[in-house]
Amino acid sequence: MPFRRIALRNLSLALIVAMYSVPADGSDRPNILWIVAEDISPMFGCYDAADAITPNIDNFAKRSHLFRHAYTTALICSPSRSCLATGMYATSLGSQHLRCNVQLPNEIKPLAQLFRENGYWTSLVGKTDYNFNDQHLFDHRSGNREKPPWAGCPKDKPFYAFWNLGSTHEGSGNRPERAAEALAKLPASAKRNPNRITVPPHHPNSEEMRRIWARYHELITVFDLEFGAAMSKLEEDGLAENTIVFLMSDHGMGLPRYKRWLYSTGLHVPLIVHLPQQYRGDLPEAAIQESLTSYVDLPATALRLAGIEKPDYFAGQDIFQGPPRQYIFGARDRADDMYDLSRCIFDGRYLYIRHYLPHLPPMQEGYILSPVYKESLIELHRLHAAGLDTPQSAKLWNPRPFEELYDLHVDPHEENNIADREDLNEIKTELARNLKDWIIETRDSGFLTEPEMHRRAISNKTAQHTILQSDSTYPINEILNAADHASRPDGRKLFGGGDPALTYWAIQQRIIRNDQSLDAIQFFHDELTNENAMVRATAAGALARIGRTESAIPIFKELLAAQEPNLRLYVARTMATSFESIIELENEVRLARESLLAPPGSARPWKDFLYSAFTAWALEWSLVKSKLNQWDDFQGL
Repeated sequence: MPFRRIALRNLSLALIVAMYSVPADGSDRPNILWIVAEDISPMFGCYDAADAITPNIDNFAKRSHLFRHAYTTALICSPSRSCLATGMYATSLGSQHLRCNVQLPNEIKPLAQLFRENGYWTSLVGKTDYNFNDQHLFDHRSGNREKPPWAGCPKDKPFYAFWNLGSTHEGSGNRPERAAEALAKLPASAKRNPNRITVPPHHPNSEEMRRIWARYHELITVFDLEFGAAMSKLEEDGLAENTIVFLMSDHGMGLPRYKRWLYSTGLHVPLIVHLPQQYRGDLPEAAIQESLTSYVDLPATALRLAGIEKPDYFAGQDIFQGPPRQYIFGARDRADDMYDLSRCIFDGRYLYIRHYLPHLPPMQEGYILSPVYKESLIELHRLHAAGLDTPQSAKLWNPRPFEELYDLHVDPHEENNIADREDLNEIKTELARNLKDWIIETRDSGFLTEPEMHRRAISNKTAQHTILQSDSTYPINEILNAADHASRPDGRKLFGGGDPALTYWAIQQRIIRNDQSLDAIQFFHDELTNENAMVRATAAGALARIGRTESAIPIFKELLAAQEPNLRLYVARTMATSFESIIELENEVRLARESLLAPPGSARPWKDFLYSAFTAWALEWSLVKSKLNQWDDFQGL
């Protein structure tokens, strides 16, 4: 019979509950399959994306529920996946920084553990990247994507599987040698002509940029082929009729202004859910869902579909049974070695962004955003140096306003910041108030620096999440208030004292304002003797920024030898962005870098692809920036 597609908007909760239920019999519980792509925006034909060739996904969507307004909670893989794995915002767990490692308190059980404890066989194919220890979560783990994750599942058990398909990762999207293996699978008919590719306005429409976009579209077609093969295998193994399939991506495309950027380009993601007939109740086979959907809602939905009670600490709601969501919330924190702190709220029309470190440009200096690392960055740097930026790409290089507001109904590419429009003051104020309420209610850990959050957890011998719950260990209202004033041009002057986080924000306020007054210099000097290492590093960086390096050098000589990985990264990055030249610190920098390297012959040059790699990148940037090394010395790492 032909597929029926209808639009579902605001069906009443009672109606949805009545027509949508899961069999209570445990033996008839559905399999739950999550297929997670890397670094893909809604670039499929079923989302009306220009230049898409995705026939398998488009056909899948015709018999599934397609969510037009689904949004991730974070802009890079591990914090987004942390949310998917726990049903909690990463900012509530302290897991919002890329490839950090937090401890979960015993009372918080990840999604896979809840499935396992309720009789499901759990399976992982590909990576997790959850930002916490996931070794106990899965009955089966494999890096071999050739075998489906349900292979080996006992016949008397349903399965929950997390299947990561990585062909569209930014590495392949930006480096031809990384893309070669995937693109070898592409039929000639799916090859793209770069001259016919649509380039969005935030990227210059150059020949090279069109070629990069063409390759990314080809990689998405490769993913479509992989997805089609997965669905065929599910059918072949006789599992299609009792498996609920979620198709999603972890965040937006792996290109500048998408991944790592707190705009809809980074947040807006594809989400398609297929419900076999026996689990649909009276819901239609296919529907276009127009309501706002957050990734924090997906774990709650998966549990309800399996007939498992949702824990109280889950922050989301069922995407089929829950009331219409009013707001989406998103966060940007450390990505690779580059720190940031921005939060956003979206009501379906207006996107409001609040930057707490507005002096940092979107295109920060450093290894990962350097003009040698990725082809898209090489091209953007080339065009910028030649004065060929578009009005939108030029914004990548400049400090940001402390707040941004966009009307996506009339400005879908977020080209015009309308935060200063007086006629929108009421809307902006309402969004800002709700964003602040969310930060406080979820005990957002971002207003502590990463090393300070970990220091408090260690000193209290407990999990990061635990110290965030108490005002005695995290006085969030007071610290958030300091961050608010520090980042506003008209904020009251801060003097710190007491809590190290308050002193940090007092220093940051002077950095943001480029305050070089005698009072500011004395304030920085006074904090060089602070007992808190993070505060000392921040004050030393502030002095180095204004050329007062003689006082900063001894602090960095001391702290570059720090043993705590998150503190060492913070120190290395602060130094790299504060000094024009680290020649007087060269010996310490080289020794610190050597301590991070793996033995010769290892798969990677660093001890791990977590803090060791990111800290090494910050140290390498210091050497290159100071002309003490050439980029070629670090290529291939």
